[in-house]
Amino acid sequence: MVLLPASGFNLLKVNPGLVVWTLVTFSIVVLVLKKFAWDKILHALEERSSGIQGDIDKAEALRKEAEKSHKDYQEKLRGAIDEAHKIIEEAKRDAGVLRQKMMEDTNNDIKHSKEQAVREIELAKGKALSEMQHQIVEMSVLIASEILEKQLKKEDYSSFIEKEISKLEKLKVK
Repeated sequence: MVLLPASGFNLLKVNPGLVVWTLVTFSIVVLVLKKFAWDKILHALEERSSGIQGDIDKAEALRKEAEKSHKDYQEKLRGAIDEAHKIIEEAKRDAGVLRQKMMEDTNNDIKHSKEQAVREIELAKGKALSEMQHQIVEMSVLIASEILEKQLKKEDYSSFIEKEISKLEKLKVK
């Protein structure tokens, strides 16, 4: 048996009068709570439940919005990366075009310089030929004057002419 040490009261022993009064008291407390407090308690619990549900809904909406923002950010980031790649590719193409243009300009300058050099060579060649012709004419005149002064025989004329022609050929070859 279980006894309370101070009073000697047995807790396992059923006292019918105590049971009745306990039930009556419990019933009165329940009726009073039902009449005055039960609706308020239920209303407060419903408000609390709806508040919690609202917070859960807000949290879910914020989570979805955060996911959407994250997806938008990822898409913008991918777009920025793609744009950066496009800019780099365009810069590479522009550099290639610029390089090609510079090569063409350089080749054109070289071609122009070569053509200029060829023209100058042709001009110098023309001048040299002109001078040579002038010298030939002067030599011919000189030869003719020497021929007229000497009054040579026919054999002397032919040997003199052959000798002067060989001189001209030597000059022409140089």
